[in-house]
Amino acid sequence: MMKRKKSHNFREFFILVKNDNNKSNAKAVCICCSQNVGGLAVAQVKPECFTSNKARLCRNHLANCENFKNSYNKEEIAEILSRSVPEDFKKKSKNLNEGKFY
Repeated sequence: MMKRKKSHNFREFFILVKNDNNKSNAKAVCICCSQNVGGLAVAQVKPECFTSNKARLCRNHLANCENFKNSYNKEEIAEILSRSVPEDFKKKSKNLNEGKFY
């Protein structure tokens, strides 16, 4: 039985669709963008409306997305963008271990 990866903290703001350019990583289409540009079919072909399904990239999209900013108040946006990103923890632990001799 294959173990499924846990969804990242920004998954609720994106719809995952098949990515023909990168079979190993789904395309994450911003729900706020899809609601403002005419639906999922339109949003998934507009580069400013999607990113790869990586927590860091999804957070960066939301931080720069006017549609997202228009859908939530400042407090909600601050809370959402302050959510942890697993890639950040990996970098920190790698950097902490560099230079140590065992």
